Order: sequence, then C-alpha cells, then structure tokens
Amino acid sequence: MRRIAVANYRYANALSTSNAGSATLTRRVYESLREEIVMGQFAPGDRLVRRALGKRLGVSPMPVTEALYMLELDGLVESRALFGCRVRPLTLEDVRNDEVLREALECQAARLCAEHATDAELKKLATRAKRLDRMMRAGDSNSTIGMQLHLEFHVELACSCGFVRLADELRRVWSRLLMRLNWIKATRYKRVPRDWHQQLVDLLQSRNLESAEAGMRAHVRFGSEDDSAALQEYLRTTRVAEAADQGKNHG
Repeated sequence: MRRIAVANYRYANALSTSNAGSATLTRRVYESLREEIVMGQFAPGDRLVRRALGKRLGVSPMPVTEALYMLELDGLVESRALFGCRVRPLTLEDVRNDEVLREALECQAARLCAEHATDAELKKLATRAKRLDRMMRAGDSNSTIGMQLHLEFHVELACSCGFVRLADELRRVWSRLLMRLNWIKATRYKRVPRDWHQQLVDLLQSRNLESAEAGMRAHVRFGSEDDSAALQEYLRTTRVAEAADQGKNHG
C-alpha cells in the first residue's frame, strides 16, 4: 500500500506566524514542500494529503492547496481525479525530456554567460565551482548540501548571462531532475573528473562562445547513460516489489 507522506516538519513555527500574509504563507509552504520533494524526503508516487500536510505545517488547507498547485506547474506533483495529489512518479520519458531541455538551456546559458557576464561574476562562479568540486570529490552521492550547491552553481551561471527567465526555467528543470535522480543515485554513482566545474568556468572566462557551449554540452551529457541505466534498474525493482505486494493482498 502506498504510504501517505506526513513527515515531521522543522519550520512549523515560522509558517504559523500570524503576521504573514496569505501570499507569503503560500510561498513558504511551497518552498518547504518543494525542498522536501527535491531532496527525496517524499518518494515518487507518494500521496500528498492536504489536510494532513496542513496539520503538520500548522496552517489551514488553503495555502497547502495553493502551494500544491504551484508545485504542479513546476512538474513536481500531479493531481488525479478520485485520487488527489501525489508526487509525480518516475518515468523514463519524463527524465529524457528534461535532460534534453536542460541541455538546451544550459548550452545557451553558457554562450550568453561567456559573452555578457562580468569578470566579478565569473570570479564568484569560480569560487563556487571550487567548493562544489571539493564536495563532489568527497564522494557522498547523497549529500543534501552537495546537491543544493550543484543546483545553485548552474542557476547562478544562468543568472550571470543576464536573462532571468532562462535561469527560472533552468531551476524548474533542475528541480525535477534532482527529485527523480535522488532516488536512483544510490543505485549507481559515476564520479566526475577532478575540477569538473572549475574547468567549465575556465571555458567561460576564455570568452570563446563556441568553446563555452561545447564544454557545457559535454558537461550536461556526462553520466546521462549511467542515469538512464540506474533509472531503469530502479523502475524494474519497483515493479517487482509492487507485484509482490499485490500477490500478498490477493493471497
């Protein structure tokens, strides 16, 4: 039977602040649920019961409903008739579509960043890249901090190109991919080359648009075959577990 996600929530006091406006409250609920989904605290397919979530967060069901709608627009949750809301399940089609979309956004961001970013912005990116590479070399594939740093590096790179909408869309794609891949990285983890993100910043600092785009394309595609294989293994294991559960229920 699918479990209902009602895990403990550490920011309940902040969410229940009486002075918070409804829009701000909805935003806080949205950001908190989004973080929990992206970081793997909810499993793909987990039901998200509005009243249960509202009780856990210390808010009425209304801001939860509004937050879930925002998360549905992000592609992180889905609503189904006669079922309610749930975390969007894992599918190969969704992952492959988001990988193609991410590649298109990242490569364009790299070109624009190499062309428009200031020297100060690239220096800041280099510092962030060094910290990120050091953490990735430590070898913890499930590090919540590491995954957040990874997302922030690529979003900041996109912000440095001067087009905010591009960065916003990239954040949405990254969030969906992180949510899905968090559940398969424990199966396989392909270690990245040393100074992986610093090498990318070096290409941006060269101000060569073609080299920046080509470098980003190689960066995005690295490990994609490994991710697909891990996802297929995860889905195969899930199907076997579900079949076993159904057999017990009918036994």
